[in-house]
Formats: sequence, C-alpha cells, structure tokens
Amino acid sequence: MNSSIRILLLSLLFLFNGCLRTYYPTIYHTSSSPIIFYTKTNLEQGSNYLGMDLTAAKGSYDDEEIYLIKCSYLNVKTEDHINVSWEIFGNSGVYRVSGVGKEYDGTKTLFGLGGNIKFNLNFKIDNLKIGLGLSFGGASEFGEYYSFRKSGERNGVIDSNEDLILPMFSLFPVFAYEFSESTVLSSQMNIGLPGIISPSVVLNNDGYVYWLSWIPDNDLKENYFGQRIVFGFLMDLSKFGITF
Repeated sequence: MNSSIRILLLSLLFLFNGCLRTYYPTIYHTSSSPIIFYTKTNLEQGSNYLGMDLTAAKGSYDDEEIYLIKCSYLNVKTEDHINVSWEIFGNSGVYRVSGVGKEYDGTKTLFGLGGNIKFNLNFKIDNLKIGLGLSFGGASEFGEYYSFRKSGERNGVIDSNEDLILPMFSLFPVFAYEFSESTVLSSQMNIGLPGIISPSVVLNNDGYVYWLSWIPDNDLKENYFGQRIVFGFLMDLSKFGITF
C-alpha cells in the first residue's frame, strides 16, 4: 500500500510540476499529536500538560532524512461524550537534502512555531469509548531549510511552498479503553496534515502520557524505523502542584 501511495503522489507531482522536485515544510513530515483521555484519578485535577516528541523520518527523496524535536503545552478538557484540547508548540531540527546540486545539498537547520485545536465526539460502551475527531491549526517555519526552499523555488531549481503560515487540518477516528481508574489506552488515525496518514497509540497512566506513531517502510528488514516514527511524552502539571 505504501508503494502505491508513493507512486500516486509522485505521478501527481510530475503532472503538475514537471521534472522539478517538490519540497514541503518539515511540519508536514511529522505525525499529528494525539488527543488525550483523562483517567479517573486526575479527572478533577489540572488539565494542563507539557510534552515533547521526537521525529525521525525519510525525506521526500532518496538519501534524505529529517530529525525533529517538538516541545508543547496542552490544555485538555474531557467530558462524558466530548474531548476538547488546544496546543501551542515550538520545534527544531534538521533536513538533510541530497541530489539537488552542490550549491543546495547538505544538512539544513530549522525551527518553527504553531498551534492547533482538537475536538472529539464519542459514545461509551462500558469501558470503551469510540469517537470521531477534528483537528485544525497552523504553523510557521524558519531557518536554513526554509531559505533553501525559498531560494530554490525562486531560482527554478525546485518547487516549494514559501508561505509563512502553513495550514493544518485532519479528521481522526479514535478508540479508548479504560483498563483501570488510572490507566487508559487509546488509538487514533489522523488523516490530513500533518503526516497525511498518522496512526498513533497512546497510553495515559495516571497523568503520564506516552505515545507512538509509526509508518512502516516497504522493506522492514533494512529499515526498522520505517518511513516515519514519532515518540512522544506528556505529563500532567498537576502532578507538581501546578494548576491554572
């Protein structure tokens, strides 16, 4: 399935952009952060989280790599049939460009800022919640990689989006199961931007949240990390007596 999707995307790029390579902002190469379900032990406590996630991904073309670190603040509200959260974040990392030309190839640093809002409606069957969510937001990217995309586009070497405001929008089905009063395991599949397809598994253990998103490669024997892998961790600030 991955190879079919890649062939389709490359065919569309060739149709609309000719022979030029197309480079996208790095935020589009990562996975959308998941929505959080409270546990009963922290339901009445603070709804503020600090988080960090790490992304390792293939670039748009052969021999290209992306590494990103993102730090975020989330405000979360959970009710019986609705989850609402908003997030602000900053990220930094590198994109290793290869095959464009000696003047353009090399490791490009970058940093960015952004935010998003998530809504999820769900219904409950015993300890299982099933729902559908919507996420939308925006981000900006700066640094050497943005300068590369900007100069390459203007010099006719590559195609790229030079906009400073980058829209993000996705839909996601979500499943959450409450194993105990302090442990909730959930999964969701974001479809949209960032990531195009972003499956994730999330464990909330008494206010400490661990999540993983992974897109496999065509040959797992050669590349266990796949096309993209993201590890994330968040912690409820009320654990440290911080509520606001």
